[in-house]
Amino acid sequence: MNAQEFKSLILSKRPRYAKSRIPVMEAFANKGQSKSEYSQFGPLYELYIYGFRLGLKKGLKLSLPPRNLTQDFLEIGKWKRDSSLVDFLLMIIFSHADEIGFDWNDLEDMEDKEINQVVSNIIEFIESYANGGLQYLQEEWENDNLINSSYLFVDLMNE
Repeated sequence: MNAQEFKSLILSKRPRYAKSRIPVMEAFANKGQSKSEYSQFGPLYELYIYGFRLGLKKGLKLSLPPRNLTQDFLEIGKWKRDSSLVDFLLMIIFSHADEIGFDWNDLEDMEDKEINQVVSNIIEFIESYANGGLQYLQEEWENDNLINSSYLFVDLMNE
């Protein structure tokens, strides 16, 4: 398998999120609402990415609950099409190769089963850090610790 085929396999996946995160996602994501209590982060997938980055930055890795308590998200390849956002996200993920159990040098020689395991590890990596970041955001929101600012995400990353 070459790198482009590997990337396409990853982009076809639909990460999940905990259904318990829906209230915070609705509170902070721009879903066409004209008014909100907080400055909007953007579409749901952007908030999911912010949650991932926040979780990764703060080391908040949190496994998802059982499948019946989660919901599938949009395919990674449909996040911000024709932009470098997903490529940037993948670079961040691959910089944690030891955590996902992946070595680029092994890609060409991997069997399908091994490749599928690496892709599964990548998706689990995204899900767990996104879940941790979204939980952190949810707790801060529920405890009224957030200041409404257009720099809210930057402020949270700098804490």
